[in-house]
Amino acid sequence: MNYSETTSLTTFLRTARWPVFTKQQPTFFSIAGISGKELPLSNTYSFFFQSEADHGLGVLFTLALLDVVRRKSSGTKLPVLDGPVRVSREHSMDEGQWLDLLVHNGTSDSSLQGATFAILIENKVNHWLHNDLDNYWNSVRGPACKVGIVLGKNPEHPDAPWLFVSHPELAQAVEARLGAVLSQANTRYLPLLLHLLEYLKQMTDSNHDNFALAFNFAHRHRAALAQAQKVINQFNDRGLADVIVEAWGPDYKQQGVFEDRVDVMHVQRNDMRYIVFYGHMLELDKEPTYAITLYAGRAERKAVANWFTYLSGQQAAIDAGLSRLDWFDQSYKELVIGKKYTFIGSSVEEFRQEVREALERDWKPLESAWLTKSISANSLEATELPAISSSDALS
Repeated sequence: MNYSETTSLTTFLRTARWPVFTKQQPTFFSIAGISGKELPLSNTYSFFFQSEADHGLGVLFTLALLDVVRRKSSGTKLPVLDGPVRVSREHSMDEGQWLDLLVHNGTSDSSLQGATFAILIENKVNHWLHNDLDNYWNSVRGPACKVGIVLGKNPEHPDAPWLFVSHPELAQAVEARLGAVLSQANTRYLPLLLHLLEYLKQMTDSNHDNFALAFNFAHRHRAALAQAQKVINQFNDRGLADVIVEAWGPDYKQQGVFEDRVDVMHVQRNDMRYIVFYGHMLELDKEPTYAITLYAGRAERKAVANWFTYLSGQQAAIDAGLSRLDWFDQSYKELVIGKKYTFIGSSVEEFRQEVREALERDWKPLESAWLTKSISANSLEATELPAISSSDALS
């Protein structure tokens, strides 16, 4: 590829609005293995919807839910919360059916006697709506004000008077009101509340929207993306190799480049070399890792074993955490001792600096143990050097 002809690609890479990803943290629900189950979620909802429960948050959840209803359906008649809010779990409906949550202001959790309002909630996580909502609605008799909610992950379109509310919508509405009541909250239950809200916000079925965005973006920038992929593929062959050798400085020179690694030789010696494997650095679906290992080129297997025994016993190697790497297949017997690294930066400059620091910190302290030493297959005696420590080599 002629890099002088990539002006449009450069502009695209500098100006494209790429998303910023953050690693999703586990919640209590995912740790406990109940993140996809409706019953534990309904039980948790029941606790937080009850205004007189020990959480101390009062009617927070009910007010938040009504905020969402008001925003999505301005014509819906909403209840006035002028007393305790109670919750009935698995409330009995006509025809032997059961409603997940019935939020109301009756005389007890299970009784609608004296209730002026009832909020019927059918909770859904990984299942599609197939419930008889008409029967549910007609089964709740007495309250003058009723609201029907399908609370779910997958978008639904229930017939009026029912309304679909997503779990993330409810969580965001709760967060919007949380500051005003936080001082009243029982601190014992705040961690549970925060885990619940985080879990609810993660419960979204946005595959359809994401597909549309990805499809539109890909076809709008089709040529630029294709060119960028070519650059990445070619960069894998030479670019990182050049960065690595340049980072290590004039005491080292490039001995050979392959599609996933570069051989680097110290100018004082050519039979013991470094291999820097960078194959995962530009495989974008993998963790960005690279490895540095000493390589005894053309050495007999026993000599390689002797090198490993000798070098792994050096204090500098112990301090740096160097060991035999199972990075290549087992037929690659010339590998002596190495270390795997995870790139934590986001630019070529940061990668160059990391590689340089790895050399200075982990490898240079070990070099005097092998630069002037020769090991044959049958001997460890020639030009024997004393073991060194990291501090000795760096002083």
